Amino acid sequence: MATALSLHATRRTVTGKHVHALRRGGEVPAILYGYNVQPTSLAIDTRVLEKVWHRAGRSHLVDLTLDGGSPRKVLIRELQIDPRTAHLLHADLFAVNLREKLTVEIPIVPVGDAPAVTDLKIGVLQQIMTTVKIECLPTDLPAQLTVDVSGLAAIDDGIHLSEVPLPQDVALAHGVDPEDLVVKISALRVIEEVEAVEAAPEEGEAAEAPAAGGAEAEAAGTE
Repeated sequence: MATALSLHATRRTVTGKHVHALRRGGEVPAILYGYNVQPTSLAIDTRVLEKVWHRAGRSHLVDLTLDGGSPRKVLIRELQIDPRTAHLLHADLFAVNLREKLTVEIPIVPVGDAPAVTDLKIGVLQQIMTTVKIECLPTDLPAQLTVDVSGLAAIDDGIHLSEVPLPQDVALAHGVDPEDLVVKISALRVIEEVEAVEAAPEEGEAAEAPAAGGAEAEAAGTE
């Protein structure tokens, strides 16, 4: 388990359209909910939240201190971002019960070099699954799962979820199929149609040339 990160927040009374002023002042409106806590409106420093989010994502425990009180373990469940400006708009923080298992979606990261790609150069590595849902206690949450691709040496070689090592006390979530394919080697494709498409304009120009010449001849004949 990775070391928890820290966030400091204050209770927020500003709501609705007035949160625009909050954002202009360098803070992000947020909501805290979950285990043993009443839903509480918060304000968090934007820059600090951005830094913590980049390290924590949705699967890393964070120590949240509210108005200088005792820290509590939370997960950043959701972060709303303006698609036009990339500015943070709102954050959802979930207070966890350290004695109760969670279902969390975490990233899957390939590690190593696949010989079929780097040495034999006969294929490309295709990642079918980028995340997977797991179940565990909050204190056992891994930041990610890694899949070693160094044994993939032939076309159609692949690795299934059942072959991805799980940390101790971590299991695949209910309903996740262990036979799902995570990564595979796909054949390199030489697309001959690309050459045909590149040649098509030349053929079109050649086809248009006589027509243009014929039009000029007709015009000359008319005159």
